Amino acid sequence: MQVITDQTLYSSLWDKIHQDYALSAQDEKWLCPDTDYAVYRFRSYWNEQQEATVNQILCRAVGGEMYALDWQHDCFTFDPNENIPTGFRYYDSERDVNVYFPTYYPDGDYCFFIAKDWSAGLFGHPWRKELIVTGKELIAEIEKHCAALDLERIALHGNL
Repeated sequence: MQVITDQTLYSSLWDKIHQDYALSAQDEKWLCPDTDYAVYRFRSYWNEQQEATVNQILCRAVGGEMYALDWQHDCFTFDPNENIPTGFRYYDSERDVNVYFPTYYPDGDYCFFIAKDWSAGLFGHPWRKELIVTGKELIAEIEKHCAALDLERIALHGNL
């Protein structure tokens, strides 16, 4: 796990989110580009076991470096195989700030966990209590664990 401190990369990632996914904080919605995706409603807050389940799913379905983007907070490159503990925090003395790694459950801000090649991702919407999942393999893995994650599928798009 590494904090993204390169402002050019940081800006380009958020620009891509805003452009490709039409993220708009004003109307609290986003659109997926022309890709396979599924939309789920959270029926409960996730506990540590559910967070661990999502991490295991990402290990299987993505299996490599990803971006963790947390709106209005630090963003990261990470590999789900690192098994970063839920609630992981530390103090960055160089920047004089507290840093925390976001949870897979959107706990107040938009959260995006995206494969570095943008082929799969989890996009959490905090106010709508929704999770958008992109990438056929990731969707298939989430589908297998809907009951354990207490998710209700509300939409499918593409050739799934």
